[in-house]
Amino acid sequence: MKITNQLKLAAAVAAGMTLIGCGSSSSDDGIKKVFNCTDDTTSGARVICIGEADDLSDSKVQTELMDALLSSETGDTFVFPQGRYQLTQTIAFQGKNGDNVDVDNLTFKGAGMDKTIFDVSGASADGFKLENTDNLVFEDFGVYESNNNAIKVIGSDGVIMRRVATVWETDYQATNGAYGLYPVESSNILIEDSFVKGSADAGIYVGQSSNIVVRNNIAEKNVAGIEIENSNYADVYNNIARGNTGGILVFDLPIGNGKYGSDVRVFDNIIEANNAPNFAAGCTDAQVAADTCFEGGVHIVPPGTGVIVLSTSNVEIYENTITDHKTIGVAITSYMMPDDRVAEAPKQDIGGIDLDLSAYGPDSQTTSTDDDVYKYSDLSKFADKYLDGWSPFVNGINIHDNTITVAEGVNAPEGKLINDLLLGVGSLQSTLGIISGDERTQLPSIFYDGVGELLAVTPYGETSNSIMATIAGGIDGLAQLLDAGTLESDGARIPSLEPFSGSLYGTDASSVCQSANLDANNAAVNAAAIYATTPSAGLFSDSGTPYSKVELAIGALQQETPDTATAMALANSILNDDSMTCSGTAYKGSASTATINGVAYGCGSDDNGDSCSL
Repeated sequence: MKITNQLKLAAAVAAGMTLIGCGSSSSDDGIKKVFNCTDDTTSGARVICIGEADDLSDSKVQTELMDALLSSETGDTFVFPQGRYQLTQTIAFQGKNGDNVDVDNLTFKGAGMDKTIFDVSGASADGFKLENTDNLVFEDFGVYESNNNAIKVIGSDGVIMRRVATVWETDYQATNGAYGLYPVESSNILIEDSFVKGSADAGIYVGQSSNIVVRNNIAEKNVAGIEIENSNYADVYNNIARGNTGGILVFDLPIGNGKYGSDVRVFDNIIEANNAPNFAAGCTDAQVAADTCFEGGVHIVPPGTGVIVLSTSNVEIYENTITDHKTIGVAITSYMMPDDRVAEAPKQDIGGIDLDLSAYGPDSQTTSTDDDVYKYSDLSKFADKYLDGWSPFVNGINIHDNTITVAEGVNAPEGKLINDLLLGVGSLQSTLGIISGDERTQLPSIFYDGVGELLAVTPYGETSNSIMATIAGGIDGLAQLLDAGTLESDGARIPSLEPFSGSLYGTDASSVCQSANLDANNAAVNAAAIYATTPSAGLFSDSGTPYSKVELAIGALQQETPDTATAMALANSILNDDSMTCSGTAYKGSASTATINGVAYGCGSDDNGDSCSL
């Protein structure tokens, strides 16, 4: 681990932040207002000073900034004065100036992320929102108290967020805005040397994007410190994530727009004590009742989790220091955990006709009013997402050479998502004497659900296809029938059935692997799956529901002649097993690079430092 590197990072960012309140002739918030800028009218490199030496009122700064965007030209740099300014409107730009001319290559620059602060609590939505303009640079300012997102960028190729702070000053408030630094549906993104605090979703969120470098940042007291979602080719390194609900998240969610994630490296980060309560908004009762709740949001993150990989493939997690999480150090899960309907068999009544999928012929058809299917999304809750290219599984996961420790007294696992699991494991461990008295439930430091793998590798009945391959193949075939019957016309097909077939788990490079992860005593940490990952008899109920190890152990104890030895073996395997032991070469990621205005950022490009040498 390159601890020294991260200590330097913390000191550098802290030095920047501690200047708050040091101005001599300061405004009410303690930051002296200073105008130090000279306009430059050079075409293609104009410098636009915001405010005036004799007028740095809030209204002046806001009006000038909005007017400057309205009359902007490609290559403009907007220079903000020092001070804290109350804004009442979102600083918005849709890629065209007031003459409807396309504008890109814009730079927004302040005096420092602790010296130029925009308090946007007076704006009803985002603080800054820029759309459809390329090569944006945000440097050296802070955005505080947004009612929605602090800085949102949509549809940009080339985004630099450098030495930027996004802050909600009241800790753990569900009314805080959602995202701090928030580039989405973009490419070539560099986020570095920044500070994010207090968001009710993710402090740093990069979504539905590609070619991403997130480095040297501090994320604290957010629900998710740093989140890479539905994105590919991302390096997340040398950051500090602490005091969040979950430290670093890599999610791939069924969003249905063809943008799905893979190829993410998380390395050389300090991820510590992310034990905050989960204060994300979550789903309303009405959404739950209407089955419109999106189960993959950060509201599901169990407090006290260091790293979570959810249904994302090709992720390498290495050389991180992951300390003092009360629930789990690293969690690897399929989408079965938030919503087990990913394994739902498709409805078959195409066009309202009861169709025996095994026959397809007219003899099998009878009129039916149940399970009618007229479009892809009628087949099952996730059918149209499968057809869109999404997979609920984790493949190509390599967790290695991390230090994962928990100080005495920290262990106290919790979380709505895993509450039933915790109750079951705790009861089992207590019954078997693994824990006693007021000792808390024990979980492995590296937790793997395993249930997605089990469904993908277990044959369906007497067929050679796995359960999930049968489900996915059925969806694919029924989609063809929808097209043939002209009920649909998109020709949607699952791009590859391989993730559903289970074949990827037979090769180390595309399976789930962990190795050389050590605790404070340099001993191997516990790592295990909660479901068996190798098919065998008795792992499913008669109705096809998979049994967890907890349920299997309880079943062994409830036999007419209790089988304590089997129950104990299963209980021990909940804490440590070989489900993630790989004998060959596990997934190995490669450096991701963000190229912005012809300059490449990332390991091997502008950075050959300690982190990149790991």
